[in-house]
Amino acid sequence: MNNKCIYYVEGPCEQQLIAALKETPARLIPGKVKVFNVVQNLIPKSQMLSIQAGTTVVLVFDTDVSQTSNLKKNLELLTRYCGKLKIIFLPQVLNLENELVSCTDVRTVMELTKSGSVKNFKTDFCKIKTKDCRSMLERHKLDYPRLWMTKAPEAFNFVDNNSFQIKIM
Repeated sequence: MNNKCIYYVEGPCEQQLIAALKETPARLIPGKVKVFNVVQNLIPKSQMLSIQAGTTVVLVFDTDVSQTSNLKKNLELLTRYCGKLKIIFLPQVLNLENELVSCTDVRTVMELTKSGSVKNFKTDFCKIKTKDCRSMLERHKLDYPRLWMTKAPEAFNFVDNNSFQIKIM
């Protein structure tokens, strides 16, 4: 078994969050991050064939859309083409913004970055330096063990709640 890890994240904000949580002291196991929406799109076969057996594949996705056929197909194809994989799910209930509000001391996600709107929050969050992002999350009392632990909506019942396997406590 190798110790490689690949994160497939929905967008640049999730990429920023994963990077911040990998900062020292690390809260997630290290790995390569690829921005790719596994709920909306199929992972290209060429990309799957490059994943080595024994790799941990982490899927970070929103659960605000109940259309799960592409996610199911991605799981089927990963299993078929990639040999022995460990697949870890980080479902964001319902999306990144809700996930952050439920795990910090803010009432709205805009309070984290002092943004005027959710759209501005996304832009501002992605622009923050990784180290500053981590500091901001800690300043707002990120309850790290609660992150990605909320039960996903029924449409995602086929997804294991195994986020604890990727976390470093």
